[in-house]
Amino acid sequence: MKKLLTVLLSVYVLIACQSTPVNSDGADDSGLDVRYSATNESENKLANINTQLGAGYISNGNYERAMIKLNKALKLEPDYAMAHNYLGVLYGRLERPKKARREFKIAMKLAPGNSSIMNNYAVFLCEQKEFDSARPIFKKVLNNPLYANRANAYQSAGWCAYSNNNYDLSETLYRKALDINPASSRSLLGVAKVNFKKENYQYAWSYFERYYKFSVPDADALWLGINILNSVDVPDKNLLSSFELQLKSKYPDSDETKWFYQGKQEY
Repeated sequence: MKKLLTVLLSVYVLIACQSTPVNSDGADDSGLDVRYSATNESENKLANINTQLGAGYISNGNYERAMIKLNKALKLEPDYAMAHNYLGVLYGRLERPKKARREFKIAMKLAPGNSSIMNNYAVFLCEQKEFDSARPIFKKVLNNPLYANRANAYQSAGWCAYSNNNYDLSETLYRKALDINPASSRSLLGVAKVNFKKENYQYAWSYFERYYKFSVPDADALWLGINILNSVDVPDKNLLSSFELQLKSKYPDSDETKWFYQGKQEY
């Protein structure tokens, strides 16, 4: 019994390490909810553990291991809604939309009203450019005052509105996320992106600066920072050079670096 408890403790420590990305506010780039919550646990402990591990592997980008763990969880408990949910997330990452949609539909049928599942499905619909279908689902999620990850839901909806070129709505939603979590790096970056698109460059820079304090920028953020600095009246030349150097050295094969060398001037 003592040995079993030791093994289970080791598994949960591993999950915790996997599920919390470095320099992150707990959500992936598009606002998916891949945090495992104890309130969604199955009575089958092994199905639980495999689902938690699958969620952790998704967060770390290890999709092969995630697929193995989630399929194992469903073999142990075929009607486990959260395993179907994470499998939907995974298929979305793998650009297999038909399978992703099927898994989300199964998950929502098994756990109607689960805000985490609905949030992930709404994000998936936005990725498929099905904005009108995503909107009422986001509304249901945001109207649930008990949803523990409402900041992430506002962030997800803000990203969706931005993807649909609805910049005013996007900014409103990102700001609601920041009301809940002022240090949300992706929401800060979201407001910066929106205001760059609206040509409010100084305002965009003020939010990018706040983002930069909390986060290590990826290629997308560095490219945004470069474009904002090239647009403000009095840019920080040293910081601009630093961003350009980081982009070229850390992300030499990224689209953003290619755009930089091509002299592209728009984000």
